[in-house]
Amino acid sequence: MKIGLLTSLILLVITGCTTNPPLKSNPNVPKVTELRTLSDRNSIGLEWDIVNKPEIAGYYIQRSSDARKYKTVAKIDNRYISHWVDRNLKPNKTYYYKISTYTTKGVPSFAIFKQVKTLPTIEAVPFIKNDNLKVKGMIKIIFRPHPNERVKGYYIQRINNSGKWETIAKIEPRLSAEYIDKGLEDGKLYRYRVIAYTWDGLKSYPSRVISAQTLQRPQVVLNISATINKPHEIDLQWQAIKGSVEYKIYYASSEDGRYSLLATTKNNFYVDKISKNGYKRFYKITSVDKYGVESIPSQAVMGSTMPAPVSPIVSITQDSNSVTFLLTSPDKRAVKYLIKKDDGKRIINIHNVHSSYVDKDVLKSHSYLYKIYAIDKNGLVSKPKEVEVSF
Repeated sequence: MKIGLLTSLILLVITGCTTNPPLKSNPNVPKVTELRTLSDRNSIGLEWDIVNKPEIAGYYIQRSSDARKYKTVAKIDNRYISHWVDRNLKPNKTYYYKISTYTTKGVPSFAIFKQVKTLPTIEAVPFIKNDNLKVKGMIKIIFRPHPNERVKGYYIQRINNSGKWETIAKIEPRLSAEYIDKGLEDGKLYRYRVIAYTWDGLKSYPSRVISAQTLQRPQVVLNISATINKPHEIDLQWQAIKGSVEYKIYYASSEDGRYSLLATTKNNFYVDKISKNGYKRFYKITSVDKYGVESIPSQAVMGSTMPAPVSPIVSITQDSNSVTFLLTSPDKRAVKYLIKKDDGKRIINIHNVHSSYVDKDVLKSHSYLYKIYAIDKNGLVSKPKEVEVSF
């Protein structure tokens, strides 16, 4: 009897399967005279002529991968069965089989031997390439559908940071032929391959490996300047980058601090409005191209609003009816002074005082607290200088 196609092989219900060998063989037990095989990529079909003797209960089937150490993979409890399929095998691998009958008392016959090799795994996907997708953080690969109709789909693999292949996607059905990898780093090289898999879980050889790079980052922003002498603002300016469509400005309160987005501009300058005097900020700037790819942040640069003027130096002279103030500016920024006079009941503001001031509105046996502020040409006000005068 010739063996039929695998699709016509009868899958048996196995009554027992053990790793232990059968009992010691008896040469008087009728044995199988011929064993035929048919190979697939991950299975092997066995066929033999039945041994139709009343004392025969069934068959033992043993398998080995090295022709030395065998294990029992099937015990068939019906002597009229003549087919068995060994599944979940490895492609392109040699296996060794023994088949023997056994009696109703479990005594086996001498075995006959057969060497057989599974078919090679299916060939690799025949064509794969990078589609040069001009989109930020994306790479598109396309490939030719596998010609083998047993293919169900594909594993898309990419080398990870540890240098190992990692499956990043599973695509079905067979005629699907592209994959878009998203959320990738800008300006980084990635490596890909495709493995087809069949309906019964068999994998093909890997396709050839392709390399693909995400869009390059724009040039780093250079020559950044930030002012330190303007009231209530910091003016930023930098070298324009060819091909940039906008710039992003980030700031932090310290050079090594956490930077937050402050503004986006199409210009190569920006004015940061700040209400505080002498307030420092650190800035980093990036350029962004037409694809939305952002450059590496620039070196940090420090800017500061103009500090308030220094408190004035105050000299006083007094008599029983008045007090005279002589005022000087240590940093020479003051253009006028403000004096706040506290008589214990109210505060009187004396504006637009210049280098001296005489206060005659005083009472004997009374004390006054004066707070004197320097004011510069920008209207910035110093901390007060306090003077207490008693009559």
